[in-house]
Amino acid sequence: MRTLPCSSALPALLVLVLACGDKDSAADSAGGDSSDSAPVEAIDADGDGAAADIDCDDADPTVAPGLTETCDGRDQDCDGEVDEDAADATGWRSDVDGDGYGAGEIVAVSCEAPTGSASLDGDCDDSNPAAYPGAPEDCEVAADLNCDGSIGGEDGDADGVVACEDCDDTNAQAYPGNVERADDGVDGDCDGLEGGEDRDGDGLNEVEEAQAGTDPLLADTDADGLSDGDERGEHGTDPLDDDSDGDGASDGAEVLGYTDPTDATDKPYIGGWEIDACRGSITSTGTTVGKIAPSFSLTDQHGDKVKLHDFCGKVVLLDFGTFW
Repeated sequence: MRTLPCSSALPALLVLVLACGDKDSAADSAGGDSSDSAPVEAIDADGDGAAADIDCDDADPTVAPGLTETCDGRDQDCDGEVDEDAADATGWRSDVDGDGYGAGEIVAVSCEAPTGSASLDGDCDDSNPAAYPGAPEDCEVAADLNCDGSIGGEDGDADGVVACEDCDDTNAQAYPGNVERADDGVDGDCDGLEGGEDRDGDGLNEVEEAQAGTDPLLADTDADGLSDGDERGEHGTDPLDDDSDGDGASDGAEVLGYTDPTDATDKPYIGGWEIDACRGSITSTGTTVGKIAPSFSLTDQHGDKVKLHDFCGKVVLLDFGTFW
């Protein structure tokens, strides 16, 4: 039997060790260890920021943990409760008489009305279903049914009108039939409008209509074709008289005919033609040929006073005669 020297066995052992080491390194580089693999991405189908494993409805982006609850019959914040602490919940007051108006402090805040409650406030007598804000007053009942602080059959402001017929029984300057006095923010005649308002659109407010004696609901009180406001302002005519100057022509006809509705001697010509609109814009330049003649006046065969400039745009024959 032949024995190998010790020095000959060492290289073979070293090669074996190195070979084993190379094999492990290659396995590591090939990804053989499963503990180093990438994590699985969480699913959020509705894109609301909450993963499916915590979202109680991953098909609805308006439902997710942490969202605000509203009164819609859904569990929007995924806490297992529906409409609890909703942002738009209603405050409810006790409504003992069931007239739709509550009284006192809020007793509950919820989406649904608790039994015997109402959302409207202001009931002055929660034991009487006929008493609530805006209820019709009864002049025969000694009670404040409309909750305005006055008793229907009494005259609290001593203006001669009982509360059930008065628009404000705390103000003696406000009652039906009164005359508006000023633009003071008070509905003096109980017509639903304050003194400074112009209901008929004629340019006069309630106070001005009262001062003029005109109808605040009729733009042309005397039916002459001119609004009450224009008569009082622009034309200086009487809004209660359709012929302010008494010349037989209505104020409206005179304005249309370019005559003065406040001058009885200036009226629409009855001889058969219309006065032209240019009459008021003519200025005389002289009496020689080619000049614009002065607008002298004459009385015609009908007794009308006519002016030369009334016939601008028309041919006028002047027949002069002298006597000596």
